Amino acid sequence: MKKIVILLFSFLVLFGDIVNNKNVEVLNALNINGSFIENYKLRQLYRVYSKKRKEYFLNILENGYKYLPLIKQFVLKSDVPKELVSVAMAESYLTTSAKSNKKAIGLWQFMPKTAKRYGLKIDEYVDERKDPVKSTEAAIKYLNYLHQFFGKWYLAVMAYNAGEARIVEAVVRVKVDKLCKNLGKKCKYDKTIKKYRTIIKNYQRKGKYAFGNLYRLYKKLSYVPIELNDLMCYQKGLKRQYLPKETRKYILKIIAMSFLFNSDKFIEYSNSYILNSGITSDIKKVTVPGGTSLYYVAKILNIPYKELKKYNTHLRYSFTPPYKYYIYIPYKKLAEFKIKFKLKKFYMVYIVKKGDTLIKIAKKFGIKVKVIKDFNKLGKYLHIGDKLVLPLNDFYIKYKVKKGDSLAKIARRFNISYKKIMKVNGLNDTLLKIGQILKIPQGLK
Repeated sequence: MKKIVILLFSFLVLFGDIVNNKNVEVLNALNINGSFIENYKLRQLYRVYSKKRKEYFLNILENGYKYLPLIKQFVLKSDVPKELVSVAMAESYLTTSAKSNKKAIGLWQFMPKTAKRYGLKIDEYVDERKDPVKSTEAAIKYLNYLHQFFGKWYLAVMAYNAGEARIVEAVVRVKVDKLCKNLGKKCKYDKTIKKYRTIIKNYQRKGKYAFGNLYRLYKKLSYVPIELNDLMCYQKGLKRQYLPKETRKYILKIIAMSFLFNSDKFIEYSNSYILNSGITSDIKKVTVPGGTSLYYVAKILNIPYKELKKYNTHLRYSFTPPYKYYIYIPYKKLAEFKIKFKLKKFYMVYIVKKGDTLIKIAKKFGIKVKVIKDFNKLGKYLHIGDKLVLPLNDFYIKYKVKKGDSLAKIARRFNISYKKIMKVNGLNDTLLKIGQILKIPQGLK
């Protein structure tokens, strides 16, 4: 009895501060049973966060002060639980340039395929996974989709980390094992259980080609209840656990962070406006013509280029794409921008093709060969695939009509309206002649 009392006392000393109504509410918001607060690994992680890494998290929040109010603004306006602000923390530690070894990028660590599915542009000029506004909007859409798919927020969060298919597999395996346990010794000979396990094994071997059957089984077993504890259960002797090790750590990290940021002690300790700051951001989106130089904008607004670049990490170059686009500027500089902004030059990237020479490129874009050489620090030769940054003095490039060209095709190629091409070139109809020279407007408002 004495040993039990000592163990209980030690338990309360180590982890007593985790058990409170606020933390139970966090679990409920994520559709997790309140009993999960007793999970030993969660308690250990929270103890590390609240005792040893408090200063570390405070520094991250302070460094991400530009983005935290913005993220909170979108989350609070959506149907996503406010606790999922921790997803951005767990994914990138509020750094827009964060990059994983699996090619996930940005505040919300989007993979290219998922990013494009949710409307984020990735091309030669931009990577909108690094755009704090657009990537946050996309992440909320994705999390809402995952919630609709799984019906539980904790499953949505784990699917954000591991992918939908991997979580479907985990849920099915847990449910089949539960059914087996209910059957007792009869399970070994039950034909239905054998059939279910064959479907799981086929998916594990064939992947997406066998997902259809696995998903149908997932829907069929919807009547079997499970909890997060079931999925987190470690299976001795199995290399492939219900959940990947990374995902088990990930969900614990999200919960522990939410506990910490909800903690009165942490808010008091931080002595900062950060966690309870308003829901307004200090950046403002403005539309600019194509090829707008960030150096020029920084100069007219009298702010360091490096500061402006931090607002616009989604731009691959020091200028915008050669089509109408946007940049972010400090909100307090908006009025000054409207008064002072007058575009004098714009920039674009040209990829060298077979048969190109500096003279041909210079003639096509109406600039001097020396300007191209000096601007790109070129040697004697060009190579196919080389990228040249071209500073242009006007808003037009010359295009020679080729066999198979149509006005619609040319317009799509240069990402503008065919009507605009017609207007600039004084065309009365859409008929073109091979060899005809067209002026293609670039970067017009």
